[in-house]
Amino acid sequence: MKIAFVSYPVTDLNRAVRFYQKVLEIEPLFHREDWAEFKLDGQRLALQKVESSPSETTGATLFFIANPLEDGVERLQKLGATIFGPPEVHSYGKLARFKDPDGNIFGLYEPPIK
Repeated sequence: MKIAFVSYPVTDLNRAVRFYQKVLEIEPLFHREDWAEFKLDGQRLALQKVESSPSETTGATLFFIANPLEDGVERLQKLGATIFGPPEVHSYGKLARFKDPDGNIFGLYEPPIK
């Protein structure tokens, strides 16, 4: 599997973008209403706007590319991963989060059709 991006949940996306612009000393690749991404040495750091920061989703989440998402979801469930909430569909693609056997959260990402 290829890494798609690492994501942080944030409650104030504009504030988070301003902060990471200063920390990273770069402009975001893009900044939408609910999502922003920075390109870092070939990888991407994504900031996803969330309504609140529940403790289970606070912190970084590693997302792997899955195309189509549904096949990846099915495969991971057969391997014993526990899906964490329903898959999400956004303008920037589809996301599904899982818990591994130790409770660590990771995800799958399907880019939007161009």
